[in-house]
Amino acid sequence: MTQGKGAQPYRVQKVELVAADGKVQVREFTVALGEEVPWHFHTEVTDWCYCLEGVVSAETRDRSAADKITALNLTPGQSCRIEKGTVHRLANGSEKVCRYLLVQAGGQYDFNRIDVSGTANPVAE
Repeated sequence: MTQGKGAQPYRVQKVELVAADGKVQVREFTVALGEEVPWHFHTEVTDWCYCLEGVVSAETRDRSAADKITALNLTPGQSCRIEKGTVHRLANGSEKVCRYLLVQAGGQYDFNRIDVSGTANPVAE
């Protein structure tokens, strides 16, 4: 895995830092079959996910009803916005590699992983 700063609390095939300053971070993710960025949320950051190749499965979870999951399958040219505080995960949704551009902005970046019981495990960067 390639990463611009700090180790990520998950493994995917490749992460390349495209641009970053104090307010915006842009990374390109390459995600192999079966890989994912696990359930998490950001306290201040909004995500914009742009599918470049394959299918990106973008899922969000209702924090008050963990069993209510909304899923979007993005194909090349499609995108979605995930607001700060929204529990979500991004995964490969196809039988081949997927790539997406992730733009994150709005405040200090953090990665608050959510385990299956719904407990937050903050990881600051």
